Order: sequence, then C-alpha cells, then structure tokens
Amino acid sequence: MGIYEHPILQEVINAQWFSKKKKSDGIVFGSAFNPIPDPVIALVFTAVEYAIKQWASGFLVSGSQFSEVDYHDVYKRHLDGLEQWRHFSTRTAQALARHQQRLYSFGRSRAGFHDVPERAKTRFDNAKLARAAAAIRDASDEE
Repeated sequence: MGIYEHPILQEVINAQWFSKKKKSDGIVFGSAFNPIPDPVIALVFTAVEYAIKQWASGFLVSGSQFSEVDYHDVYKRHLDGLEQWRHFSTRTAQALARHQQRLYSFGRSRAGFHDVPERAKTRFDNAKLARAAAAIRDASDEE
C-alpha cells in the first residue's frame, strides 16, 4: 500500500482523534472510526502534503492556508487512490481493510482502550425507526 502505510498516518490519527482518552472523538464516535474510513486517511495525507509544502524551502513559509479551495484536488487524489487500491484485486482490498482496522485498534489502544469492539453488526430496530419517523412528521406538522 506504499504511502498509505507510512507511520505518519498513525501518528496523526492518534494525535487528532485518540489523544483525549475516553473523550477522544475516535472513542466517543467509535462507530464512525471503526475501521478508520477512507476520508480520514485522505485528509491526513492532504494535511501532510500541505505541511511539506510549507516547509519545502527548509524554513516555514507562511501565507497560504489549508483550505478546501486549495487542497480539494489533493484530497480527491488520495480518496481516488484508496478506492483504486481497494478495487485492484481481492488481496489489495483485504490488505486495505486490515490496515484500516489496525489503524483504529492502535488508536483505540493509544486512548487507553485495549479491547477492540467489532464493527456494529446490529441493524436498527424497525419499531425505533418508525417512532423516529413519526416524530419527524409530528415536528413538521407543528411548523
């Protein structure tokens, strides 16, 4: 997987989403991070490219901002690269899935949680969905 296995990925994921112990976003919103999704990986490597560009001269060159306008194409390139790797073969898809799960497991461990829950397998209960849908309709009727 080349670039997507670079240790900077785990370092940034740990620092950004798993550094606040039980209050870490990666823990609080675990179902969104288990496994680490493609957009998170793409965002990390987009930010790394931004940082490298800022220091390319050997000195910090300020002035540009990390913005969607300037870095959307870089982000999209990383997303496309992950998708291309996933669809290249069954082996590459499995390797990427294992890597994303490992990134989550290590991040979770960094936050102090050593038991890694399986991805949520339960479906939403239809009765709960019906009540939620009814509540939405009721709220719109009040407007």
